[in-house]
Amino acid sequence: MRTSALLCAGVCLFEGAGQAATARDAIITGPTAVATAANAYYCFERVRGLDPERLPEAYLVLRLRMRIEYLNEGARPVILPLERERIVYTALKPGKMNVFKPGLGLFDPVIKVMDALPPDVNPDNPVDPKNDVFAVIPAGGQMTPPLVEELTLPVSRKGLIRKYPDLRGHRVYVKLQFVHRALAPALEANLSDRWSRFGVPWTGTLTTNTILIDVPAAPQAEPCKDFNTPAHPALDEEVTK
Repeated sequence: MRTSALLCAGVCLFEGAGQAATARDAIITGPTAVATAANAYYCFERVRGLDPERLPEAYLVLRLRMRIEYLNEGARPVILPLERERIVYTALKPGKMNVFKPGLGLFDPVIKVMDALPPDVNPDNPVDPKNDVFAVIPAGGQMTPPLVEELTLPVSRKGLIRKYPDLRGHRVYVKLQFVHRALAPALEANLSDRWSRFGVPWTGTLTTNTILIDVPAAPQAEPCKDFNTPAHPALDEEVTK
């Protein structure tokens, strides 16, 4: 059974989106990342393996689908590399939050500095033809479409290597941080000149506001489905619209 959690109906969205930190902040106002909607549901996840008979029992997880809006409050459009590293922070009480990693981190992708434009990007126009490399956020506007982020948190799981806190009956604090792909200085200088009529290239780190999830003491759940197979289309529409 899927449980909706929008705004303060199970999930609360707190103000305080993190500001970007770059060497050019004194001149360029970077965007902010704001979580504007979220929905949550609980399901039983199975450990993947070759021999199902030897695998442990399925464990309860919390799945979140979040809409993240990038807002540009500056006086100039910004040109943003879309490739980014995502860092998830969680806590069970206000204050310091810890980095959550679903695995051991041994195979996490490494995002390298961009020193040359990909072949599908026009050197004279960052978004024409359309590509998945750059986005332009207008001055005083927001990036379209917004980001949709999905993550899974163990609610009740016993691991041999890692210890996961039991989230049942607790309030969980979650926020996301995005480290956008950096541009090599020479490439950034070149694009600043060539793309000046479209905006200013910007790279840096953005942190969302904190989301609060009140986890029931006994969540109702069913076996997990793939994220691209929504359990309740109306909830997904609320986040993605």
